[in-house]
Amino acid sequence: MSEISPKLNEHLNGLTNEISRRHFDEALEHGREAIASDELHSDENRSILAAVYRNMGAANDHLGRDDIACDYMEQAYRIHDDRVAENRTPETLRERSATASYVGIFATKAYLAGQRQDPELAKKAIGAVHQAEADMAEAGRISGDKYHQYEINMTGRWSMIESLVGSKGRGFVLAGRAIRLAPLSEKNQQKGLTKKDVLRARKRALMRGVAAMAVNLTSHTKPTEKVAESIANKAM
Repeated sequence: MSEISPKLNEHLNGLTNEISRRHFDEALEHGREAIASDELHSDENRSILAAVYRNMGAANDHLGRDDIACDYMEQAYRIHDDRVAENRTPETLRERSATASYVGIFATKAYLAGQRQDPELAKKAIGAVHQAEADMAEAGRISGDKYHQYEINMTGRWSMIESLVGSKGRGFVLAGRAIRLAPLSEKNQQKGLTKKDVLRARKRALMRGVAAMAVNLTSHTKPTEKVAESIANKAM
């Protein structure tokens, strides 16, 4: 990775921080400015470009722009997958894990929107989640870290996907882990978030864990299955 200019760094932090604050239009402005920077498109900064694509995908998803979100996420995944093939490190594995998680989220939403009529979407969703979990676990083994912010962000989402299209038992376990990890959210952040931002992030992580547990518990029977889907669509 080459040295990042202060201006580009401002937009990179602005993109992630505004997403954390749920200011998605503002986040997209930072993302567009970052993508317009020539230095982001150098070979040394491909992984940063992929992270920007992923965040742009997430922000567009929150704004209901499904096609744009999927396009950004597919671009991000291709880069992260290539990076893992080139150099299998905790960083490259975690980045692919985060992007694979979103691929699973988008596939799950599309599957539910299609009234569960496309089994290939369900396979894509659960396959992406399994890869995301495996990548995160491998990164932890290599680095020795007990947890990572990406894992905190994604465990509740993995749980919801498992509960809806995979193993409900695994979904239950992951929901419990998401709740336990929530108080650690942004503990070691170096992005300039305020104390209020950190508390908000922890509350959001806890609420996602609680939502994951609710999805799991309501996904077991046909009468409450739609409740589970509704919660997941809002919380993923």
